[in-house]
Amino acid sequence: PPVTELVKTRAEAQITLGRNRELLSEQIKIAAAKGAKIIITSEMSVVGYPDIPELPSDEDNFQTREQVAPWTEPIPGTTTKYFGSLAKSLGVYLQIGLIEESETKFYNVAVAIGPEGKILAKHRKVSLFHLEEVYYTPGTSGTTYKTPAGIIGMMICADVYDYSVLAQYRGNTDALALSTSWAEQNTGWTWFKAAARQTGATMLASNQPYFPDSGVVDSRGKVQSHIRQTTEGIAYGYLPLKATSSNTNSASPKK
Repeated sequence: PPVTELVKTRAEAQITLGRNRELLSEQIKIAAAKGAKIIITSEMSVVGYPDIPELPSDEDNFQTREQVAPWTEPIPGTTTKYFGSLAKSLGVYLQIGLIEESETKFYNVAVAIGPEGKILAKHRKVSLFHLEEVYYTPGTSGTTYKTPAGIIGMMICADVYDYSVLAQYRGNTDALALSTSWAEQNTGWTWFKAAARQTGATMLASNQPYFPDSGVVDSRGKVQSHIRQTTEGIAYGYLPLKATSSNTNSASPKK
């Protein structure tokens, strides 16, 4: 999504959330038409990040709980219903980034939705970054779900260098699905490749379009695809089939 304007009401936020859902759906349909079966979107992909003029672009983020509040929603909710319908119509797995509100707490979340349109897993960001600790509650563990390509481990941004998260995925996941917002001045590509090698899993990294470095890295750290420039785009990669259709639609989430 493009940068987001700060708003004060939930009604104002809904306008932008609706726009971003439509923009994401356009890209998802393109990816699916070209054969993609597991599609990962960036961190907070439905929300975007605010443009705060007094801050350098690399530091643009929400500053207070009050700024975050209009953008939150329950899970399941409007966004998961929207992308559940899309995933079912296309027959794909989707990972979508949003802000969850649960029992007055806010979470930076990635949600995995299966080709039947149902939520398979929900990952709450474990490793909060700087001001996020002011308004988000951290998750407590990694999260996985099953696909025909095996077990997918979910990560959000700084989780990629959190050894407590990496340790949970080492040796028991086939791919890591990373939704991130990694700044231009501090490339994340080295970290993405390192996490792939450390866990023995293929890395599927999706960054915000105004930052560089999205792509696919195999378990040896070899690059399958890499979008370096700051632009919209879709990076494609390959995962071998690991399971039969009879046992791939159930989730193994850790919350």
